[in-house]
Amino acid sequence: MDYRRGVVTGESVWRAIVLYGANSATYKFAFGATLLELAATGRNHVTLEEAAPRYAELLCQALERQPRQGTAARSKFLDACRSFNVGDLDQETLHQRTVQLGFSNVVDAFPKLGGAQAPVRYYEDQRKHPTNPGLVLRDELLELAHSVHAADLDAETAARWRLVETAWASGVSGAVLGGPALDYDSGTQQLVLRTKQRRKSVTGVVAALNGYQDGRCAYCNDLMARDAGPVVEHVLPWKLTRHWDGPNVDAVWNLVLSCKPCNDAKRDRAPHEGWMPWLEQRNNDLIESRHPLREVLMAQTGGTAADRHATLKRAYQRATELLPAVWSPPAGPRTAS
Repeated sequence: MDYRRGVVTGESVWRAIVLYGANSATYKFAFGATLLELAATGRNHVTLEEAAPRYAELLCQALERQPRQGTAARSKFLDACRSFNVGDLDQETLHQRTVQLGFSNVVDAFPKLGGAQAPVRYYEDQRKHPTNPGLVLRDELLELAHSVHAADLDAETAARWRLVETAWASGVSGAVLGGPALDYDSGTQQLVLRTKQRRKSVTGVVAALNGYQDGRCAYCNDLMARDAGPVVEHVLPWKLTRHWDGPNVDAVWNLVLSCKPCNDAKRDRAPHEGWMPWLEQRNNDLIESRHPLREVLMAQTGGTAADRHATLKRAYQRATELLPAVWSPPAGPRTAS
């Protein structure tokens, strides 16, 4: 992420919060989406009563997709959402309970990374203000909500949400999602959960991976134009599958996003070996984030950094034996953000 290199931007920190933030339940996804929508209206102060309807609506929709939406054994707030979904609770009561129960942890946890305050602050918590309680939306959030990045950030949050739901639904430590069964479907541009019975589209690859690259091309490091990319790229070419005995090249470990010029220039070639540490570090960064990509990548490439390094080295060696011509990315050798 950009902020790790000292380049702190509103969008890079927001992406970091969604990917690595302290709140492991899906409350943060609903809360983040609600904040962006409210900020897009231009207002700089919202009460919990004003935020509650959309926040509750997103979580009610999520519970209909996947009954598990939190890490705790029980949640009075989620129970209220479930009751609303089955018609046992009216909307007004749901909103009242959302104000009472739904924001107690997420407001404090959302802006934290690694236990510390994120380097960009998006709101001031004034819930205890004597005359005007609520959240003060800072300029950083208002600017983000009106930026060209807003639509991408919304899609990336939704993609991350679907991945987490899929992990919980499947049992993240089990063989379904924990194994190398999450593949890329080039026809639909989706990550597809493959089981013995069926193939189920989980979420779009671009939205799932874009946050980790902060909207930048994996090869040239330039921001990718929305009208001409990004393109889902097989680092070790898909062409290898004809005579390949290495790890599945259609899997997450081998997928990055590139701009169209780099994709066109690379063609069916592996990148120069000097670029490959970027992919290794990207995969390690994905593993540092919360499930499900962590388990998927470890199953595909190894449980330790040393194992993953060895797997990638063997795969690259085999790929360049089969396809000797390599391509040098325009940015040259570099490290992952």
